[in-house]
Amino acid sequence: MEDDRGIFTLDSDTVASNPGSVRIMPFVLMRYMHKSVLLLIPLLASLVIACEVSLLWGGLSSVIFFVINYLYWRRKREHFAYGDSKGGIVVSENPKLIAVATDLSKGFAGSYPVIKIVPYKGKGMLNERIGTVALYEGTSSCTPHWNDFFPVPVEYVNSNKAELNAVLRSYSEESWEILENRIKQISRPYKEGLIKISAENSSW
Repeated sequence: MEDDRGIFTLDSDTVASNPGSVRIMPFVLMRYMHKSVLLLIPLLASLVIACEVSLLWGGLSSVIFFVINYLYWRRKREHFAYGDSKGGIVVSENPKLIAVATDLSKGFAGSYPVIKIVPYKGKGMLNERIGTVALYEGTSSCTPHWNDFFPVPVEYVNSNKAELNAVLRSYSEESWEILENRIKQISRPYKEGLIKISAENSSW
């Protein structure tokens, strides 16, 4: 059910410390996230069936695939509008990887600092700062921290330079320093995955 913010596909009980507020550009998203294009194919096919073969079966499948597409795009919109926006740094060019830092704490007990290394297919060069928006994953509301988080570069859904720069300006210099310090603690070559940080008075 929707909450007061219009959230339908995400957990409405949590609020990001720095909401993404990023506008989705459909053709930019389709360029980077091919699943969005693949989901359109059965919808279009079912519409053809409804018009040319069987109105009943084609109409029924059209409704089903329309709902699937609607939920997909609704989730993407909510991800980048309400997800947690974090700064990332390009740490490798071959393969292209970015590093993003966060605290997995749910806010009521301890500190669980981590850094996440994820693949990158954007235009940023080595050591360049980029914006991301992340969703968090957890198994129980009783645990003091999330299990993982999944940052996605904002350039995957928006190509407007002014809006991308606005995202970068939302990050404090302190947050960049924290990220850079955590990157220094990671051994090379960098590998994809979640890395727990044992320093910084962490609760790990």
